[in-house]
Amino acid sequence: MTRTFTLVLLLTICVQSAFAGGPWPRNKKSGYAQLGFTYVGYNSFFNDAGKVTPLRRYVTDFTTQAYLEYGLTDKLTLTANLPFKYVSTGDAILNGDTTYFKDTLQSGNLFGLSNVTFGLKYNIIKKKVLFSAGFNAEANVAKYDSLTTLRTGPSAWVFHPYLSVGTSFVQGKLYTFLDAGYRVRLNNYSDEVDFNFELGYSWNYKTYFILSVSGRFSMQEGSYNNNVTPVVDETDPNSESLHPFGRDLHTSLYPNNQQYVGYGLKFIQKIKKVHLNAAVYFGTGNMVAATPSYNLGVAYEW
Repeated sequence: MTRTFTLVLLLTICVQSAFAGGPWPRNKKSGYAQLGFTYVGYNSFFNDAGKVTPLRRYVTDFTTQAYLEYGLTDKLTLTANLPFKYVSTGDAILNGDTTYFKDTLQSGNLFGLSNVTFGLKYNIIKKKVLFSAGFNAEANVAKYDSLTTLRTGPSAWVFHPYLSVGTSFVQGKLYTFLDAGYRVRLNNYSDEVDFNFELGYSWNYKTYFILSVSGRFSMQEGSYNNNVTPVVDETDPNSESLHPFGRDLHTSLYPNNQQYVGYGLKFIQKIKKVHLNAAVYFGTGNMVAATPSYNLGVAYEW
């Protein structure tokens, strides 16, 4: 049966206001600041073959993040994201199929920064259709506990150039944009290609319903090892399992070669300069958790 999975492990910003992000620049000295919260809990993940696989412990992932967009000029926008994560595994060892994970790791919890992001976005064309180019850098400041394999982010610097095109129509009540980029990751992590598509509608310029579709695809060229341990069939010593019984996959938190295609729904209510946001995300992928993510945010625009 098809299962859903969380995008919170992969998406930098899960809940933003309409027109935050995309090719639209901020006017000089104007900005948008948001405090967002994301929760996910799961006991299974999509393995390297895309099949739902039970974990030996329940995993909890809670993120609090501060996001900022600020107009340095009418064409150049500064972006920043400061995420903090609390991740934990349950004390109870879960029953179920042990074909994939024949052992278990000790339980625990971890709190700290995930990878901090700084970026610049430059508007090239600002007509009916807008076109912008951007560049993000993600700092390798995340924590990792090798005993529990809990992570607050990938152990790699990331450099992310991207292009963005979008437009609004029906007197601005309907908008759409598409971002596409290439993520260069250091520390032997595989590079990635990514995209983000949104289609949003508002009948009163205050209440928005937004469909979001995102994807990230690994180039599979990195040598970073998820602590894979090949399993030999006892009846055939010359054979080895192709499944990665790796330590880092016991939590499925940021292993190398994760990839996904996902979709979500956002709701935004503007109350003057304050925005209230909510979203839920679903999808399918490889080496990602098999459960939806739930997101709330409050933002201020000036």
